[in-house]
Amino acid sequence: MSHRLRPFWRYFGGKWRAARRYPQPEHDIIVEPFAGAAGYALRYPDRRVVLIEKNEIVAGVWAYLIRVSVNELLRIPNVDTIDELPAWVPQEAKWLVGLRFGAGDTRPRTRVSPMVKRDGGYGVAFIAHQIEAIRHWRVIHGEYTMAPQVSATWFIDPPYQISGSRNRTAGARGRVRYPNGGDFLNYSLLGEWCRKRRGLVIACENVGSNWLPFEPIFTHASCLPGGVSKEAVWVGRRA
Repeated sequence: MSHRLRPFWRYFGGKWRAARRYPQPEHDIIVEPFAGAAGYALRYPDRRVVLIEKNEIVAGVWAYLIRVSVNELLRIPNVDTIDELPAWVPQEAKWLVGLRFGAGDTRPRTRVSPMVKRDGGYGVAFIAHQIEAIRHWRVIHGEYTMAPQVSATWFIDPPYQISGSRNRTAGARGRVRYPNGGDFLNYSLLGEWCRKRRGLVIACENVGSNWLPFEPIFTHASCLPGGVSKEAVWVGRRA
């Protein structure tokens, strides 16, 4: 297995840190039908990876990363606002920079967040040293149902039926919405679709969700102040 890659950006609900807690892939192909920042696939970049993403911006960023040259990435300066980028920088790269500006945001920012600026390292140059590892990846812009009919390891991490904000500790307020939020999903149909995938299926949710027979797997601090995410998983295998 090749060395894992660092996340290209931090995304709300991303699974890069938690991916080691889930079963390892059992097939040459990994499919992430709700790609986001592809935290699971980044742990196993040598596999044949197929990402499906409904969000136009996220899908566009992945398509850009797969094709962009190392030299182009190295030319993109480290800036604090999108307006500071040179005119030659393509839109997809601006989206990438905007995603790097945030700490788990769901949309690109126009300026770096104070927390990220304090931590530093929000440029894109480090990505140049990783992109050769994903040249063989493929991204599909569309619904999860557009995934190929293949035997694969399926890492299915949709917008949660029960948001992590509902599992927050007492005193924490507010709710979180994903882009293309959970209201666009028919969870009953999603559950049926998961059961029909061939290979190893790993479906993620929060404790209390009922569209598959989920089992608790771990609890961790969420990206929300004082928040807790009670993670659950369903693992299925079908020849």
